[in-house]
Amino acid sequence: MKTYRYISENTTAHLSLHDCVCSRCYSDGSDLIFDMQWLEVFSSHPHNPTDKARQSGEGRIVLHGARITHGALISDDTEQPVCDTIDVQNAEILDFDETTDAGEYIYNIFAVFHKPHPFDFIKLTIRCASSTVMFDELNDPSWFEAECFTSH
Repeated sequence: MKTYRYISENTTAHLSLHDCVCSRCYSDGSDLIFDMQWLEVFSSHPHNPTDKARQSGEGRIVLHGARITHGALISDDTEQPVCDTIDVQNAEILDFDETTDAGEYIYNIFAVFHKPHPFDFIKLTIRCASSTVMFDELNDPSWFEAECFTSH
């Protein structure tokens, strides 16, 4: 497994994954691992010392003790259920929402697959005990920090 420079626990609320590409999402025992091409790291993240959200390089999110409570691979009007074991590649995340309930984290994730892929979308609801966020560097400001999005 790759070693990352920055590692934090339970900091997924300090990320935006909208339009980020997940190279691979797979089960590893009771963990669910998201290998990301990049992350958008908010200025509130403990490893972002700047006053703007920044795009990282490659990163990883690990959901520990993960249970997929609802999952579906969607194509046209058909849905194929996703159980606790998953291995999908190259999904662009459109929605990544975190809430908490009874001491657990709940993630609702919706992503689109780019062709060629047998499915169009994946929709997941995941409950887990904790998470780990990992990345190596912070690069340019995130796309939503551009002046056209921040000035009114």
